[in-house]
Amino acid sequence: MFQKFTDDMQVAKAVAARIAEHLQNKPESLICIAGGDTPKRTMQEMIRMHREGEADFSKAYFVGLDEWVGLGRETHGSCVQTLYDGLFEPLLLRDEQICFFDGKAADLKAECARIDAFIAERGGIDFILLGVGMNGHIGFNEPGIEPDQDAHIVPLDSVTKEVMSKYFETDLPLTQGISLGMRQILAAREIIVIATGAKKADIMHQVATEAPTAEIPATLLKPVQAATFYLDEAAGARV
Repeated sequence: MFQKFTDDMQVAKAVAARIAEHLQNKPESLICIAGGDTPKRTMQEMIRMHREGEADFSKAYFVGLDEWVGLGRETHGSCVQTLYDGLFEPLLLRDEQICFFDGKAADLKAECARIDAFIAERGGIDFILLGVGMNGHIGFNEPGIEPDQDAHIVPLDSVTKEVMSKYFETDLPLTQGISLGMRQILAAREIIVIATGAKKADIMHQVATEAPTAEIPATLLKPVQAATFYLDEAAGARV
């Protein structure tokens, strides 16, 4: 299902309102928020709601969606830096409320198992907020991904390598990501995918018109009843 909004601020307010509703119904909800640029307005709205007493995050849990292999919080633009500085710290979350991928872990398979266990212990993800890559990726589930897996290590697609420089202050020789798998994502109780800006119009046209295929991972969400795509006018111009 696709919903269109006037601009990215209206998208952010709608997403934050859904999160607040989850917390009202289940204060200990497990929430996953994508890193990157697209969710930043939503994160700002979540912080506003926290500060004005409109949402209570004190009992909620958060799990990371993905991370660039080799990066940690000291690298501006890493997923962990974006989420901690842009959301977790302003929400005054405690360490035990957060489980995030360590992109610098010596044993990445063990890191995947740690994330899988955190999700399983809490009965799955209650709410997940996703963005869509220029190649249709979801997290680091790149084109051609095997949909039936949990957290895993992924070689970065050529399109991802081309656009990743926008996140970082210097060029970084990144070749892998670590990510929740599509099985975990598709099982979430509510899934919202946001796309904003004219640069996302072409990929959202493909997502809307193509049959579900692992070559465009975002299309795999279309048959899922719990999934909704939130688009601003620019991103949804061809949908």
